Amino acid sequence: MRFRTVVLGVFVVLVPVLLFLAQRFAQLPEVTFAQALRMAEEQPGEERALKVMIRGTVHALPQPGRVSPTFWLQDQEGFVFAVEYTGGEALPPLRIGERVVVLGHAHGGTSAYFHASEVRRE
Repeated sequence: MRFRTVVLGVFVVLVPVLLFLAQRFAQLPEVTFAQALRMAEEQPGEERALKVMIRGTVHALPQPGRVSPTFWLQDQEGFVFAVEYTGGEALPPLRIGERVVVLGHAHGGTSAYFHASEVRRE
């Protein structure tokens, strides 16, 4: 009886940890913003767009004094787009010209933007 309780307890703890690690360190497709938009448009309306990774250079930052998670990134093709950051951790201090990697998904429409859940320095 005690063995079954221990096995069940280990299972209940281990499965969420393994799922978290698999999601955290899984390889994401590295794309440009245009490719991310195309991938988002291909998804059916009720499904969330596929999470992707974009490498780029910080192009512009919000105006001083404004509290905004938005900054602008220039991808490898030279396209400049807005990045809306909604990650759980504080956005790292960024400088114009700094190389970063953003993870998230694209949103199309009249003012397309990238919804980032994670921003890393390169």
